[in-house]
Amino acid sequence: MHSINRAAIVVRPKSPFFDWAQLLEGGLPKSTKPWTSVYLVPANEDASPERILRSYFEQIFEEQLVAWHRDDDDWPKRRTFSLFQQWFDAEVEDLVFDLSEEPIEHED
Repeated sequence: MHSINRAAIVVRPKSPFFDWAQLLEGGLPKSTKPWTSVYLVPANEDASPERILRSYFEQIFEEQLVAWHRDDDDWPKRRTFSLFQQWFDAEVEDLVFDLSEEPIEHED
């Protein structure tokens, strides 16, 4: 087991996200529990969790929206950090371990 030079941002949608998704698609999965996403970001011991979130919230917000609905005309027009916090629970975890012996592969 090795620690890696990444931090993880764990993101879980909240009710406002699911309300938006249901309006567009007319239905939701029975369980919203599997909607947890993890984003790896460069480790930065000097940055606060809020600073890290502020650095990446726009990318994460867009990824969460496109995962549900690809037409960005239907997305919220102003995707601010405040709106992100209303729509998602996000936590920054600074210790990330790789338990696998296999190399990490990247998809395009």
